[in-house]
Amino acid sequence: MRCAQCQADNLAGNRFCEQCGTPLEARCSQCNTPIRPGARFCGTCGHRLVEPETQGQLPISQPLNTSSSAGTDYHSRLVSYTPKHLTEKVLTSRSALEGERRQVTVLFADTAGFTTLAEKLDPEDVHHILDRCFELITAAVHRFEGTINQYTGDGVMALFGAPIAHEDGPRRAVHAALAIQQGLRELSEEIERQRGFALQMRIGLNTGLVVVGKIGDDLRMDYTAVGDTTNVAARMQQLARPGSVVVSEANHKLIEGFFESVDLGELQPKGHSPVRAFEVLRPRGHRARLDVAVERGLTPLIGREHELATLLDLFRVVKAGRGQVVLVTGEAGIGKSRLLLEFRRALAQAKEEVTWLEGRCISFGQSIPLLPLIDQLRENFRIEEFDGEPEIVAKVEHGMRRLGGLETHIPYIRYLLSVDPGDPTISAMEPLVRRKRIFEAVQALSLRGARLRPLVLVYEDLHWIDTSTEEYLGSFVDSVVGVPLMLIMTYRVGYNPPFGSRSFFTTLNLHSLSEAETLTMAGRVLGTDQFPPELTTALMEKAEGVPLFVEEVTKTLLDLGVLRREDGGYRLVNGIAEVNVPDTIQGIIMARLDRLGEDGKRTVNWPQSSDGSSWCVC
Repeated sequence: MRCAQCQADNLAGNRFCEQCGTPLEARCSQCNTPIRPGARFCGTCGHRLVEPETQGQLPISQPLNTSSSAGTDYHSRLVSYTPKHLTEKVLTSRSALEGERRQVTVLFADTAGFTTLAEKLDPEDVHHILDRCFELITAAVHRFEGTINQYTGDGVMALFGAPIAHEDGPRRAVHAALAIQQGLRELSEEIERQRGFALQMRIGLNTGLVVVGKIGDDLRMDYTAVGDTTNVAARMQQLARPGSVVVSEANHKLIEGFFESVDLGELQPKGHSPVRAFEVLRPRGHRARLDVAVERGLTPLIGREHELATLLDLFRVVKAGRGQVVLVTGEAGIGKSRLLLEFRRALAQAKEEVTWLEGRCISFGQSIPLLPLIDQLRENFRIEEFDGEPEIVAKVEHGMRRLGGLETHIPYIRYLLSVDPGDPTISAMEPLVRRKRIFEAVQALSLRGARLRPLVLVYEDLHWIDTSTEEYLGSFVDSVVGVPLMLIMTYRVGYNPPFGSRSFFTTLNLHSLSEAETLTMAGRVLGTDQFPPELTTALMEKAEGVPLFVEEVTKTLLDLGVLRREDGGYRLVNGIAEVNVPDTIQGIIMARLDRLGEDGKRTVNWPQSSDGSSWCVC
């Protein structure tokens, strides 16, 4: 019998889990009588244990023992409320995933004080409250493209990274956990007003390797955790205080810098060795990997001298009043963002008078219209994270009136920033008309600002762009001619910008580093250019000239003690072939492999590390 709380396997006669002490038998929510596996009604009071099949309705009244046949029936309905696009992604690639090792983030959420809640309320009221609770949780998990693997009566287990791979799976999982807690706080306030008590959840997360097994038509995925992946996630949930999100040290290493957190130190969970845990408080804005890397210290730029010189030459053209559009493209980790950072630093070093505004498309933000524009506006008006509506309105009004000639556009900028536009007719407009006016307002603001001072507008990661932003850029590119404005857009290979070609367009294709550049970069990381030839071979095979991979592979070899400093150089202590893929690039590799499709993945012949994970970037 498998424990619904920690997933440990127990002997058939066990009443409590051998690993975490959780009761294994399911009980009727009406009379608390033990329930036999597979029962649909309570034998004592006749209470229905499984809700009738209803399309899109969450089956809440399910016995806690999910290994029963009733549990199997429960999971057969997962597909009925999983978004269609997620269902298609899972079912299309499932055969290629079977037996594959994946780095995943496991999320456990559990209702605090559920027993007390069940005792105080009528079972139908309990069902209604949990129904709303699970709808909220499910929406948050699916928003960040996680999948719910199990419902455990009054909690859930969700996975991020399998069966759908994402390069930022750990961050998505934490964003989902924080969204769940925020939604529950709002729901709890309503319940407290109506019922007089609060509803809270404990959420725990851990990141590690799992082996993906068979995925059925009902989306139920069988898998085996490598090491302690799932157990540690369950322990994090048990250690969390009600209303909080607690992550393991392995998870924290991958999200550090993107969220504000508190180190809880080494804790002793029941039935497990001591673990280090962190409580996550809130996100730190729309931060990219490079933002975090800057704080930790960057390796000197290698091999992008020509591209940087091209950008500086184009800026001189922009200063002369001839606007330019620059497209920067390349694979993940190739250095697109780093090139722009060095360009911005070069402008600052040259003491150029320029306004630089960035907007970033994010992998889980494609459902948020005009997100990059909103980021640029918030940066332009210096809107802080905790500014309220009065502060935002004041900053927008002051900034646009100071530029002059933009008064008629102010309400539309305010509307886009989700504050009172000051004009009730805007909310009542036809959506298409309102969007056109918003486009005109943002464009007028940009052009007016550029005429007063050279302006660089950056749109990063267009491969994740939302349709509204793409439409706006399509209508805007021709406007840069004749004004000192530089529009820079970055994207990965595979995305085709729908903007056509113009005489004032320049495309910079970033290619992999040469062998000499790769070794120079590794030498900067190590602090010496003297290292064994085996390292040279490994870097060329495993990093393939991708700057991010060169840096992460080199650091991993140092951290694991494979390389040891000796006589001003380094020597190999252990075999490089036995080193696993660095956690920091696992997601990037798996996401790229997934994009090959089922047939493509099966035909790729890539070298593997000892844990079965791919080193290549394909």
